[in-house]
Amino acid sequence: MNQDSEFGYKTRQILNEGLDHLNGAVARRLHEARQSALSKQRQPVGMLSFAGIGHGIDFNFGGQARTVVAILALAIGATGTYYWNAFAQVQELEEIDSALLADELPPSAYLDRGFHAWLERGSDSSSQ
Repeated sequence: MNQDSEFGYKTRQILNEGLDHLNGAVARRLHEARQSALSKQRQPVGMLSFAGIGHGIDFNFGGQARTVVAILALAIGATGTYYWNAFAQVQELEEIDSALLADELPPSAYLDRGFHAWLERGSDSSSQ
């Protein structure tokens, strides 16, 4: 137990000992004082206030703020991944097109079905 908790516990015990000997007027005054103190107690505010500005900006999203932020982050991440992959695929196709255009084969060679099979076998063996 830390010192603050221990002090509060001991104080409560001492105050509870004399509780039975209070007269009605003292008890009523203590109750009124407690109610007054509770009404003046600071309440948490759900808005941001800047120094020197009398108005606050309300940032109270309720309990849904974390969920909304998580969904937005997930959507942005998924969209970014999609575009990243699309960009990589375009670069890969661009390299293939550049290689084909730089080659000295006649256009009729690209129309041959056997040539396509040979290209696919060659690209498989070159990637290993």
